[in-house]
Amino acid sequence: MTATDEVLMEQVARGHTAALAELYARYKSPVLGFLMNRTRGDRATAEDLLQSTFERVLRYRASWRPGQSFRTWLFTIARNVWHDHGRITGRLPLSNQVEVPELSTEPEEESPIDCRRALAALPDAYREVVELAWQRNMKYADIATVLGTTEANVKVRMHRACKKLRANYHKTKRV
Repeated sequence: MTATDEVLMEQVARGHTAALAELYARYKSPVLGFLMNRTRGDRATAEDLLQSTFERVLRYRASWRPGQSFRTWLFTIARNVWHDHGRITGRLPLSNQVEVPELSTEPEEESPIDCRRALAALPDAYREVVELAWQRNMKYADIATVLGTTEANVKVRMHRACKKLRANYHKTKRV
């Protein structure tokens, strides 16, 4: 039987850093995907940020508390690493202006590409909530923890994101 994330993190917190390898194996892909979305597909930067994320897990292992969700704590660290990277490099991590790329004029056919374009056109604050909920399967309470906001704010963002996503998708279908 495999150990839960929380049990492994308890081992890491007690100094058994070999357990970190198992957590890394479990979370490398989801965290890398999260960071790839934040860096707009810059894989090299996302991989650097992934390494920094797990370095911080090790460095701040004493701040993790049993009973708290490891996954939520990890994604909070990843988001903080990404924000810090933006501050250091002088690049603003969030931009509210995203251009919709040139779109296909294929009639009436739903396309994953059209869905991705509609999602890419969302402001980052909305896209982040959608990604954490739909792609990372996080609950609103956990998303609120990761984003450092309230659950009510996450619900409002999600509502607005869905409205805007629907409008963006219909725009892509009209072009």
